[in-house]
Amino acid sequence: MVTEFSGLDLHLRTTGHAFGAVVLRLMGMHRIRTAARNLRIVLLKSEVKEACPVNCLCDEPKDWRTQTISLVNLETVEIEGVDGEDHEIDFLEVIFTSAPMLRTVVVRLADGVTPCVDWCTKVNNIFKAYPFVKCNTDLGQYVVDKVLH
Repeated sequence: MVTEFSGLDLHLRTTGHAFGAVVLRLMGMHRIRTAARNLRIVLLKSEVKEACPVNCLCDEPKDWRTQTISLVNLETVEIEGVDGEDHEIDFLEVIFTSAPMLRTVVVRLADGVTPCVDWCTKVNNIFKAYPFVKCNTDLGQYVVDKVLH
């Protein structure tokens, strides 16, 4: 049994489904919740992309978007391969509200993805709400950086 670690590195192939509920379930496990200082999520592209049906299991539990779990030691979050979906915004919001020691957040869009203005605005608004967190959004061709002290 692993008892001491500081990072959780997840590589997920979602085939178009939301990943937030399963990641929060993992992060909610006592040993992970209390030990993790760094969270890195790599969203892998899949040839097959399915649409989520109504009441899809990827969205269970239904309240995952409003959960608050105590991630008291989490300092760094990096998410690669983001598609610009609303569930990704929801996941970011939960992480920000659950991790009082958060210092750095990096979000990287997947290759070939062009984010809509609405998505960029939502991400920027989340980042503005937490001025003591160094936030970086890699939009591929250019980088939007926000650092406030």
